[in-house]
Amino acid sequence: MHLNKKCGIGMVLFLGLCLSGGLARADQEELQTGYVYDFWNSNSLYHGTEQRVPLSYYFSSPDLSLSLNSAFVAGDYVQDADSSDGIPVSQYNSSQFSDTSLGVNWGLDMGNSVRSTFSGILNIPTGDNRWELAETVGAIPFIFEPSYYHGAGWGGDIFYTLSVSSPGVEYGLGGGFMSTATYDTTLSAQGTFSPGNNAVALATLGLRMSVSETWAFRYVRTFPFESTYSNAEEDFTEDASNILTTQWISQMGGDKLVINASYSFYGTGNTAQPTAPYSLSADPGPYFGDKLEIHPIFGYSAGPGVVLESGLIWDWIQPNGYPQSNTADYEGGGNLLGAEQSITFQLTPSTFWNLAGLYHYIANVNVPLISGQNGTINYQRFTFGTNVGLKW
Repeated sequence: MHLNKKCGIGMVLFLGLCLSGGLARADQEELQTGYVYDFWNSNSLYHGTEQRVPLSYYFSSPDLSLSLNSAFVAGDYVQDADSSDGIPVSQYNSSQFSDTSLGVNWGLDMGNSVRSTFSGILNIPTGDNRWELAETVGAIPFIFEPSYYHGAGWGGDIFYTLSVSSPGVEYGLGGGFMSTATYDTTLSAQGTFSPGNNAVALATLGLRMSVSETWAFRYVRTFPFESTYSNAEEDFTEDASNILTTQWISQMGGDKLVINASYSFYGTGNTAQPTAPYSLSADPGPYFGDKLEIHPIFGYSAGPGVVLESGLIWDWIQPNGYPQSNTADYEGGGNLLGAEQSITFQLTPSTFWNLAGLYHYIANVNVPLISGQNGTINYQRFTFGTNVGLKW
């Protein structure tokens, strides 16, 4: 059931953010590309690298915005050998394009400060739908760091929101559907895997506290559908989620402070009974532990055409609801602490160059270890990247 963890939580948050944002007020096109080097190690057997060359195209007009994103990725994910426990080295290495996403956002003014917005993302299978399973051999656990490689096959999300604004206040309601495709598990006992789709409801509230301060809130609720394997006794339904997010922005002259915070609540899912007719029954606990994230970002100028952003991040992930004796499904949670820095040079009115880096320290606690005991695995992740963009 762990594959389903890769199929929607981050996208729900992303869609919520997009749906509450306004569209650009002028026709504009933009092309971006760059290079990113990402590597991580641990105090255990796990380490790896990813190198990415992203490519993005954006178009925006007063009522319509489009985006097209893909990347070429080279990844190396390793679990070292441990001769004392008879564990051989295990490694997955691959390089190719990830999936391509096409995003659309179309807004309609309906008069009296009412606006309708249609948003959608189409996932085009230019990637490898085996990669996201195979990479787990040496990757940082998904509950802390989602994979940057995407290969989920055909899929799509569509949303509709209705928002109303008045002086100092904006609020909206929306709903949508998230459709996923099929993974190749490479395991004959399970066969192909189709993650469950999700219906989603959301509500937003934006407040202008002063000329220089705004405060926004968002609530997202997912309603998951049953996932399926070729082997019916492996079917399950993920736990429903309730995600609360807030964002506070303070403009200080040419500088800006943004504080993002979110809390995610998860309930119990259902797993197929091991005998026919394989009907679903309630799980002993949630697949996910609740998650708190706090992410302040400070943007400031270092001179004409030079902008810096400094950020900190803290994720606190609680244990999920399974007993520690269930080593296949138990997750002990833990903490992620990180620092991020970027600098952007506006080379001309239509071109920019960005340099960025981050460091994340992760403590995954109460992990079932090879020795049979539970302990803490620490990960350190480093990322360095550059990006260039051309607008016209």
